[in-house]
Amino acid sequence: MTQIIRQTNKLKYHTDLKGLVQPFKTEFASLNWLLTNQDYMVLDYKENGVVDQLNFDSDRITFRGQELLEIIVNHEVQFIWGVFCGFKCSIPNLSKEHLPYADCNETIWTDPDKFFMSQSEIEIICFDSSLTIVRFRDKRLEDKFTQYFDEAMKLEKETPANSTLPKAGRTWWQKLSGFK
Repeated sequence: MTQIIRQTNKLKYHTDLKGLVQPFKTEFASLNWLLTNQDYMVLDYKENGVVDQLNFDSDRITFRGQELLEIIVNHEVQFIWGVFCGFKCSIPNLSKEHLPYADCNETIWTDPDKFFMSQSEIEIICFDSSLTIVRFRDKRLEDKFTQYFDEAMKLEKETPANSTLPKAGRTWWQKLSGFK
């Protein structure tokens, strides 16, 4: 199932991973993570310096779960765009054209429960600093998440009739889908 957070007082900003993973921190740390399509700001750069493991120029960044957890606990990083895919097994080696992406990806809206990666257990989609989408394979983890983030809503398939996309999202989605 896929959950979306549009507004919350439990996060400093979209996407504040430190706050976002609170309900499933142990499980988060146990996975191997692939980050793609990333755009981010290190908000505490002056105090803590750069985050060596993050690289704007890379089309993919991989982390052990504990390593990524330490980064988000010890640094203030706002992910503006990005797709995080968490794997129990090793991270698949993907060609650049098969890497998951968020920007202008209509599948997020038209098939919201479809995982980008068939092997991922959790996917976190950072969408233009305006909303956060989280997919869970494990219903128990999703329940923990929605109990903590009671403002999270199940992401439903978007159509012109029920669209709740941000205005910018609606514009590109309407162009892609042919709807006016």
